[in-house]
Amino acid sequence: MLTELSIENLAVIGSTRLEFAPGMNVITGETGAGKTILAHALSLLLGGRVDNGLIRAGAAEASVEAIFSMPADFFSLLGDSVDAPEDGQLIVRRRLLRDGRSRGFAGGHAVSMTVLGRLTGSCLRFSGQHEQRRLMMVSNQLDILDRFGGKEQIDLREEYRLLYQRMADLASRLDKLVAAAEASGQETELIRFQLGEIEAAGPVSGEDESLGASSRRLLGARELKEASGHLAGILGAASEEAGVMEALAAAVERLEAAAGIDAGLDDLLARLRTSVFELEETGRDARLYAETVDIDSGALAAVEERLGLLAELKRKYGGTIEAVLAHAAACGERLSSISSSQEDISSMRQDLKETGEEACRLALKLRQMRVDAAKRLEREATSHLRDLAFTRSKLKVELAFLEGGGARLAQSHLAPTGADAVEFLAEINPGMPAAPVRKTASGGELSRIMLAIKSAAPDAGAGTMVFDEIDAGIGGKTGLAVGRKLKKLASDSQIICITHLPQIACFADAHFVVSKKTGGASTVTEVSRLSGNDKVVGELCRMMGSGPEDSKARAHAAALIKRSAPARDDGLHSSAAFP
Repeated sequence: MLTELSIENLAVIGSTRLEFAPGMNVITGETGAGKTILAHALSLLLGGRVDNGLIRAGAAEASVEAIFSMPADFFSLLGDSVDAPEDGQLIVRRRLLRDGRSRGFAGGHAVSMTVLGRLTGSCLRFSGQHEQRRLMMVSNQLDILDRFGGKEQIDLREEYRLLYQRMADLASRLDKLVAAAEASGQETELIRFQLGEIEAAGPVSGEDESLGASSRRLLGARELKEASGHLAGILGAASEEAGVMEALAAAVERLEAAAGIDAGLDDLLARLRTSVFELEETGRDARLYAETVDIDSGALAAVEERLGLLAELKRKYGGTIEAVLAHAAACGERLSSISSSQEDISSMRQDLKETGEEACRLALKLRQMRVDAAKRLEREATSHLRDLAFTRSKLKVELAFLEGGGARLAQSHLAPTGADAVEFLAEINPGMPAAPVRKTASGGELSRIMLAIKSAAPDAGAGTMVFDEIDAGIGGKTGLAVGRKLKKLASDSQIICITHLPQIACFADAHFVVSKKTGGASTVTEVSRLSGNDKVVGELCRMMGSGPEDSKARAHAAALIKRSAPARDDGLHSSAAFP
């Protein structure tokens, strides 16, 4: 229930605070006084669009704040959107800034406009010309029918919606997989060629460096053999140059002959012996090395060919043998992935088939519930229409399968809300066939049809219902009928009704009057709650176009109050407004 509404610097309202009562709250006032601003203030809390012209002249910002008193279980439905207050009061607020920005707050925390609208929308429903336009949309008519069907129908619709979403997700993923598989056809051939080329070559990490060394050795084999052979000859006894070793041997003998005379000479002898030994070893190693060097042009050609093959692979696949091997591994993984995707496609097709069959089953079950609910809604809404002076009118709920649908549904016949198209039809004029509400009803008729539907199928969970311009195009007895119907709704939900009809205002539990005062260069709109029977009668007189001093008008106002008495007598009307 909306307990308070505070407005600061909004249009011609400087500052005002309204304390609403349970039951039926009525807001009246002369045309142009500012009643519409109150309705706009509530729409701002629902996340409505901001117009900089709404900020009062001379003010830096405007704000609207509402306090809702809600049951404890309400806050558990909000999740983490807002902390549950200990006193059960939800405070929502919106600030409008001159630069066009706005800020939303809930429970003392800043929130997005989406969250603000969802929170406020959970507490109240706004019924004005916009709501009438919504009623004319067939998608909203389906929502009304499902809410009317009750919790089981709503739960089934949600179960179906989740299943449909899964089906849509599966279909989307399957389409992407199939498209990827089709696109990977040429890719597969290329990958297999590249992998085959690398596997046929069989490169080994570091092989190119080893082959490079072999190539250099084979290219210089003759030079290596001659140079090592020459060294072996000098240090051995196999050539004329072998005299080097004989000369060194003679030097050793002469030094040995003088050994022991001086320590310095003994040191030279020791070093010479070591050098002779190392030179003899070097000569033998040079001879053995020369014998291992093979001048083989065939081996050189093979190494060069292998190096050329490896160079081509490196040019194609990354510049190094390691990069080539990594590319081969990636090709293998890609082929495995492509093969796996084919299996995924097969599995996903089966999953989609089973999910679609289950969605069709739920859609048919939901349809049957809608058929039953449609019959009940027709009866109840038609009964309410009769109460609203549509004495021979009927509401019909036309339920049809979506295009292509039927008793044997397929996935292609389904939509997020099921397999059904719903439209409200009205028989307004006797002898005329039923026609869509959106085409046949005038503004006043549409407001009463909307009220009849809301009376039959009130918004679930909405503690407060706001009616703006519900009295458009009506008056007299019809106005009284609308007032009684609103009063009946007020027994279950809090009603806030902005009206210019005394026939509706007379049913108020709390009556607020909007008035405009001009002082100097400024105009201010004030809102006051009437207390006392005289003030109520006076306002009803004004609404009839007379003053409280007009005895006939006062008698008419008193008669209206008396005619609202049956509603009070059956417990549907509080006497709070008439102490």
